[in-house]
Amino acid sequence: SDLDRYTEYLKAQTRELLSYGPLFTIWYDVPQKFGAARGASVINMARAIQPDIVINNRSGHPGDYDTPEQKIGGFQLDRPWETCMTLCNQWSWKPGDPMKSLEQCLHTLIRTNGGDGNLLFNVGPEPTGIIEPRQVERLREMGAWLAKHGHTLHATRGGPWKPSESIVSTRKADKIYLHLLRKTSAPVTLPALPVEIRSATLPDGTAIPHQSANGTLTLTVPENSWAP
Repeated sequence: SDLDRYTEYLKAQTRELLSYGPLFTIWYDVPQKFGAARGASVINMARAIQPDIVINNRSGHPGDYDTPEQKIGGFQLDRPWETCMTLCNQWSWKPGDPMKSLEQCLHTLIRTNGGDGNLLFNVGPEPTGIIEPRQVERLREMGAWLAKHGHTLHATRGGPWKPSESIVSTRKADKIYLHLLRKTSAPVTLPALPVEIRSATLPDGTAIPHQSANGTLTLTVPENSWAP
């Protein structure tokens, strides 16, 4: 009801947090009545203390990055973004709250990276402060997948192709990683790139047939090479 008083309260809390040491980011989630000028006053104060801090877009000011919530952001290379998603339905812990399957979790992670975004994947602690064991197990399963395939996501950029329902691409240096999210018996087809594709392989290094012709890149994935 008193935005001026609340702004001073917010600034005081921000100053206290920044006094503990260097932070990478501040993730605000303040009242929507904050306008750009009010938000800028908060951001400018924070940057006067820690000039390199990265700040999200929820202070009333656009800040440094966007935060689509409970949905995967669109393909966006010109401005950083971070999908804010929950492992279950609720942000806070709730008994028996439906949890996303491993496939849903991995597809969320892969699609976010393929759109050139970052994933904030929320887990709400129980009243005792522990993380619910079934949620811990799901995160461990994701970690096991990343231990094998994390190089296709870590330190990559999204694209060159925009994510589709069945194909997501990421890239690093001279490599492109294709994530095929739905099994198909037909060859995988994509718009050809204006560069030479020198080789195409499965994750284990096995070469697979590929060709570019008439504006289309075609990849043939052996039937026995698909994994869950």
